[in-house]
Amino acid sequence: MKLSVDPSFTAPQTVTAESVALASWYDSQPAVQRLLGIKDAEKLRVIVALEPTLDSDDIYPVWFANARAWASELHLYTRRPVQLELVYGHPFDGIEIGAGSVIIADVFWRDATLS
Repeated sequence: MKLSVDPSFTAPQTVTAESVALASWYDSQPAVQRLLGIKDAEKLRVIVALEPTLDSDDIYPVWFANARAWASELHLYTRRPVQLELVYGHPFDGIEIGAGSVIIADVFWRDATLS
């Protein structure tokens, strides 16, 4: 399923230790505009949209500087293997979600386009 196919689709509001950890991590990362956490049997996919730099609309300097450390932090906080992914452009359009996957976090209070 693609997340953007059905605008009426709402993520299940499953509260888990992982969803609480993702929300806490999001709160501590001002460069992250939006976070989507998708849990499947093997891993936790954490998809982020970043705030562009002030002098240009570039998100890649922040991504390249932090992606490894963020993935390690998320792994420590959630105690699950983490696949950290970056979305650029209109956040979260066309994200594939597997049949056995569950959305456990969709945090976006910093994203003005979704208020």
